[in-house]
Amino acid sequence: MSGSSGWLRNAGTAARVAADRGDLWLPGALGALSYVAWLPLVLTVAAAPRTSDLAFLGASVFTSALFPLNLLLIATLAALGILVACLLAAFAEASLLRAAGLGTPGRPMARELEATFSVMLVAVLPAVAVAAALISGAAAVAPAEFGAPDLGVPLALRIALRLVPLLAGLALLVWIGQAFGAVAIRKAVGPAALPVGDALKAALRDLIRHPVRRLGLALTALIADLLAVALAVALLRVLWAPIAADLAGGRLISPSALLLLVGFVAVWLTVTLAFGALHLWVSAWWSLELGANREATSTRAQEARV
Repeated sequence: MSGSSGWLRNAGTAARVAADRGDLWLPGALGALSYVAWLPLVLTVAAAPRTSDLAFLGASVFTSALFPLNLLLIATLAALGILVACLLAAFAEASLLRAAGLGTPGRPMARELEATFSVMLVAVLPAVAVAAALISGAAAVAPAEFGAPDLGVPLALRIALRLVPLLAGLALLVWIGQAFGAVAIRKAVGPAALPVGDALKAALRDLIRHPVRRLGLALTALIADLLAVALAVALLRVLWAPIAADLAGGRLISPSALLLLVGFVAVWLTVTLAFGALHLWVSAWWSLELGANREATSTRAQEARV
């Protein structure tokens, strides 16, 4: 019971930190943009691809004279995108920890970034591997689904049903990877910073010793992110509807359309800052959790010596 109350107390304290430290919302927003904060804008503005578009894309890739080099190029660009996202997320997290007084004393920012970036790469690699297998599986089953009789089930859903084990594995690895990465970063950065290899081992031991608290926090953060994305998409779609109507009518240069567009951008920037505050809350909660755990461990060790 006391463990549960301490977990919730840390959540409340982290929320107060996020509310009081508005100066950290910007680096928090950078970290959120490298994760899920870009989704609301894309889901609002970009039109969903039609079945014919997907069929044409698949046919153009596999029938091209450059195949399989074009596929290798796509994979390379995807890998570079993941590396850039990890680098931005690592920079944002290192900046947050340093600004909160939880950085490594005497260590330059470049070394701090190296530690956080290394940890994030290790944490995301299993999920990336399963995501690659998921994409390969979708490419394998898609041709059959394109030619299947239309039974009223959307194409994307039919493909997803064929790949349920991989989708479940991806969700599980994203969940565990978030918990493992958050713990390992705080083992590799801070007053008692460990070398990256030792930090990864210590994080694994910590996750085994405290699976409920660590995975519970990671799951809470994941649900909060998904709820924030859903709310942001609902808000942005309401604001985008009249702009989309103006675009369809060829009235982009009208004063009213430009005013609506400026308002939409302003709201999107505000939403992104809100994602930054959410990211700061989760980051502060992780730091409090691990700090509280170290204090509890130290207290038990002192009692054992007495």
